[in-house]
Amino acid sequence: MDPDVLFRASAVVALLGLTSFAWWFATRRRGELRPVRTRRSTSAGRREPAPPTLDRVRTAVAVTAGARATVVQISAEYCSPCRRSAALWTDLVATDPALAFVEVDGGQHLDLTREFGVLSTPTSLLFDTDGTLVGRIGGAPTRVQATQALAHSANTIGLTRPNNSTDPNNSAGSAGTDNSTTTDRIGAER
Repeated sequence: MDPDVLFRASAVVALLGLTSFAWWFATRRRGELRPVRTRRSTSAGRREPAPPTLDRVRTAVAVTAGARATVVQISAEYCSPCRRSAALWTDLVATDPALAFVEVDGGQHLDLTREFGVLSTPTSLLFDTDGTLVGRIGGAPTRVQATQALAHSANTIGLTRPNNSTDPNNSAGSAGTDNSTTTDRIGAER
């Protein structure tokens, strides 16, 4: 076998292996919650500014905070994973009245996109009851990933048990809670 052909074939195999690894590394955390750290010190001893809060989102769109958590999804008009993710969050809000969800068109609200550091859609931002950003999910999460993210949010704010609104024995409740889903009609003029 010609050494030049062997060298080229091995180079192609190495390039394919490197590309496959890079793709895996880039997508391995898609749909998983990445907790947001609150204020940490930098090497120069300065503190980083606090992450933006739910109040910042309220300046752009109408948001009713949930009693347990609020999910704000930054979407795009032609993003099919955004539709899948929004349907999942809407379904979870329908089953748990302590949650709230709002979908924001990132193209119409570039200021929010920049401020929250959104680089791809969908990006779901998870806020606790105080309106503090506790985590973000890049990509469309599965139902299990979304449920785990909400459980993490409950643990972050000190709740010991999730609100099981579908449990008939759970009388705590849905009275006085706003089971709200708001959509910033993707593609609609605002």
